[in-house]
Amino acid sequence: MATPSRLDDAPTPARPETPTRHESLVTRLVRLGALELELGWAETRNLVIRVAIAVGVAVPALIALLASIIVIVAGALAPLFDTPWEHLVIAGGTVALLALAALAWSAWRLTHIAWPQQTLASMQETWRWLVAQLRSKLTSR
Repeated sequence: MATPSRLDDAPTPARPETPTRHESLVTRLVRLGALELELGWAETRNLVIRVAIAVGVAVPALIALLASIIVIVAGALAPLFDTPWEHLVIAGGTVALLALAALAWSAWRLTHIAWPQQTLASMQETWRWLVAQLRSKLTSR
C-alpha cells in the first residue's frame, strides 16, 4: 500500500542555470566554453558516424568487386574447358555493377561531408560576445 506524501515535500526539478547580473565574466565564459565543447563533440561524433557508414559500405563493396572480377575471369576462361559460362558472367557482372554503385555512393558521401560549421560559427559569436563584454566593462569604469 502506498503512503501519501505532501506536495510541498516533493523534490523540485532542477532548473537550468540562468545568468544573473552579478555573475562574473569568467564564469559566463567558462560556461560558454563548456557549451562550445559540447557542440563540437556532438558535431564531431556526427561526422565520425557519417564517415564510418561510408567506409562500412565501401569495404564490403570492394571485396565484392574483387570477387566478381574473379568470377568474370572464370566465366571468360570457361569456354576453353567446354563448360557453361553464361551464369558466371551474369552473376559476376551483376555483383560488379552493385559493388561499383556502392563504391560510387561511398565516394560521393565522403566528398560531400558537411564539416562542423555550427561549432565554428558559435566560436566566432562567442568571441564577438567576449569583445563586446570587455568593451562594456572598460567603458563602464
